[in-house]
Amino acid sequence: MTQRSRWVFSRLTAFAAVALLGAGSLLAQGTTGKIEGTVRDQSGAPVNGAQVLVVGSAFSATTNESGYYFINNVPAGVMAVRAQYIGYAPAEVRNVRVFAGQTMTVNLTLEARAVEVTGINVTVEQNPIVPRDQVSSKPIVQGDLIEQLPADNINQVLRLQPGVVEGTRGLVIRGGRPGEAAVYVDGVQIRNLSGNFGRDASGGTPGTVVVGTNSLEEASVTTGAIGVEFGDAQSGVISMVTRAVGSAFRGTVSYSTDQLSGETYGQGLSRIESSIGGPLARNLTFFLGTTISGQ
Repeated sequence: MTQRSRWVFSRLTAFAAVALLGAGSLLAQGTTGKIEGTVRDQSGAPVNGAQVLVVGSAFSATTNESGYYFINNVPAGVMAVRAQYIGYAPAEVRNVRVFAGQTMTVNLTLEARAVEVTGINVTVEQNPIVPRDQVSSKPIVQGDLIEQLPADNINQVLRLQPGVVEGTRGLVIRGGRPGEAAVYVDGVQIRNLSGNFGRDASGGTPGTVVVGTNSLEEASVTTGAIGVEFGDAQSGVISMVTRAVGSAFRGTVSYSTDQLSGETYGQGLSRIESSIGGPLARNLTFFLGTTISGQ
């Protein structure tokens, strides 16, 4: 029996990249997003000095005289945004999905109350199909969707995007050749020689990078105009952001096999995927994902 174990330490990888390359390099490649918006009262007047924070994190901002706020460097993922001010009942918007390298607009309304006797006013955000500041052809696949697809590697997901074709040597973007696309994992460029960064590493192909499908927060493929920060990208840009976790523990386990009909009609393949993540201390979280497959 042969087994191929692929471990993805997403947050540790990001930390090591910051230490070696600097945080500025990571942010330049779009591993985090931005949240902005306004805070107003029920009459529509701006609330000056209101505190806006990302629930379960240290990210926060204060509104100006126009009620405007912005929060930079927010990790990609789904989160809740809360606004609070003395004399008003706190308001919270949940299900806010932040895309890497994109700006999300979240407006909040506070209800004036002399004494707060009830809970937080909660609303659910309807995320836009295309972020407002996305000016190039760049389909973004969310991690929740990746987990639901019948795919055992990221190549199978990315080849479904417009302008992407999978050949015998890897992914091809806009008619280029395998390996001509710039590949980034958590903002760190990967010198992927083969273009098979989603396949098993057992083949021994030099330059192969393996990222488990259960460890991705999002994956995007830029097939349109490429920015100057991607100067060495010849055919396109492939960016993968590993999962970030919130203020609660979360874990998943899945098992799949083709042996239900016996080895006569199957190949004897089995696959186990598991992940776990959660808080370690204040403003410090971890995530660990693994995939084991064998015959």
